[in-house]
Amino acid sequence: MPLLSEKDISYIKDTFGKRLVSNVELTLFIDKEDECDYCQKTAELLRELSAISPKLRLEISNIASDKAKARSLGIDKAPGLLVSTKEKKMHVCYFGIPAGYQFSALLDDIIDISNGKTRLALSTVEKLRAVKKPVEISVFVSISEELCAGAVRIAHQFAMENEQIWAGMIDAEKFTELAIHNAVTKVPKVVINGIVNFEEPLPEDEFLEYVLSAA
Repeated sequence: MPLLSEKDISYIKDTFGKRLVSNVELTLFIDKEDECDYCQKTAELLRELSAISPKLRLEISNIASDKAKARSLGIDKAPGLLVSTKEKKMHVCYFGIPAGYQFSALLDDIIDISNGKTRLALSTVEKLRAVKKPVEISVFVSISEELCAGAVRIAHQFAMENEQIWAGMIDAEKFTELAIHNAVTKVPKVVINGIVNFEEPLPEDEFLEYVLSAA
């Protein structure tokens, strides 16, 4: 049974047809030995999505056999998705299935990357240019919580603007051990460089201050 309804497909086809400009690469790493169905459902969702527009290029690899490639792209667990282009290096990642409210975040990420520009304020973009050292932003989420998508979108747009920034959505329900290690008690929880963290959805400017302090 398809994961996307005919209504979903019609809406996405119309939106992508009007708004996509350049090709977008969807690079998914799955674990074929994973006993749960997260990997297979994520692969199926992305196959259905990529079939909607010729501007989406999907590549699916096994993280066990392509471990070196995965790590070079910032993927260390499965399912792990990188959204990027061949022309510009970006670290926009999803760990877990980008469904529920995270699906809308994925669609917006694809549109921004295809257009080569984010929806951040100009002042934010200018401040992000000052980041010269690697920054890792992990956003722990539940795909059923709407506020999580906003935090993911801000983090991902930061990564789109500066290749020093790695930003990943992490499904706390899939990666429970990692969530426990990072003391996730509610979502969204944002962890920056493993040290700086906050547990509430923040506006863009306040989120940026945490990133700049970590950098």
